[in-house]
Parts: sequence; structure tokens; C-alpha cells
Amino acid sequence: MHKLLTRLLLAAMLLPVLPAMSQDNSGRTSCLFRLDYHYGEINPWLFYERPLATNIGLSAVFQMSSQGYAQVDLGPAFHIGNLALIPMAGVEFIEAGEKGARIGHICPEFFAFYNSPQWTFESQNLYFVKVADETYSNRYYYRHYLGHRLYGDSFIGPQVEGYIFPGDGPDHYFGAHLDVSAGVGLIGLFYGLNRDDHGIFRLTFLRGF
Repeated sequence: MHKLLTRLLLAAMLLPVLPAMSQDNSGRTSCLFRLDYHYGEINPWLFYERPLATNIGLSAVFQMSSQGYAQVDLGPAFHIGNLALIPMAGVEFIEAGEKGARIGHICPEFFAFYNSPQWTFESQNLYFVKVADETYSNRYYYRHYLGHRLYGDSFIGPQVEGYIFPGDGPDHYFGAHLDVSAGVGLIGLFYGLNRDDHGIFRLTFLRGF
């Protein structure tokens, strides 16, 4: 529990500091805090982008988990109208096993986001390339969500996500995703089932700064 509290405190400290450090005349920085409960763990994220030029930014993601790992990602962000394309490269640090803290995976990634008055779309694609012996094998994780506006900042729509392991069958989850505006942020709910009727649930809190 003390490890989780330390990570949550670090995220809380970074939120006010990062925008103050990097705003300049090139434009306003953007910062998004995200907190997930899913797969039996608590998962805080910090998404940060600093403008570099017109329609181009530098993005960074800081991710932590109550399961004993943390991840840092960095890459460019390209903005084309309502569409954002963000290729990234990341490093996953783990604490499991006898060797203590070390690099578990190298993670090439690609994110795409689209927002319009009526629709929102999110695509996450992460490739985990194994480095440490005591970690999960190489794998691909994806999450795709298409939402239609209900009212205000609230959306609903289908979502598919899952893992694909080399030499093993994929594990796909199909379900429904609901985002509800809560004034201080956005609350997201997702429930999905795989082919074996095994269910997953995700509760998400989002707030931009």
C-alpha cells in the first residue's frame, strides 16, 4: 500500500508543476490526469503535451500501477483538425521478483484520438518487448472506442480491447463504454466480455488541466 500511496503522491505533485515549468509563447501546454481501476489494480496516469510548432507537440506519459510497475513514454504529437496522432516509445520499470527494480519491457506505441461535436474516437496500440526474464512475454495490447455524444461532455458507444500473445490465442473483450461529465472531471465506465464469457470492468476518472 505504501508504494501505491507514493505513486499517487508523485502524480499529484507533477500536476501543478509541469504546466508551470513549460508554458511559453509557443502556446499553452496541456495536461490530463487519469485514474483507472481495472484488472484488479489501481492505475494513475499523467498525460502531458508541450507545443513545439503549429499542429506539432511533444507528448509524455507517466503511468504507475499498484501491481508494482511504472512506465514512462515520450513521442511527438501531430494535430490535423480534430484528429491527433501520437507515436511514442516507452520504458516499463518493474519491481517483481528477486532482482528488484529494473526494466521489464521496451514499449513502442501508437495512439490516435478524434473529437468532434457528436463523435469521439480513441485508439491505443502498445507493443511490449520483453527485456527482463521474470516478466510477461512479448505481447500486443489494443483498445478502440467509438463514442456518440449523449449530452454535454457525456458519450456512449462500443469498445473492444485485448491482448495478443505470440504463439497463443488472442484475448479479445467486446463491450460498452459510457463517459459521464461529473463537473470536476469525466467518469468513464466500461464492461466487456471475451469469448469465454469472462468479464472485465473499468472505472476511470479523467480531468484536464
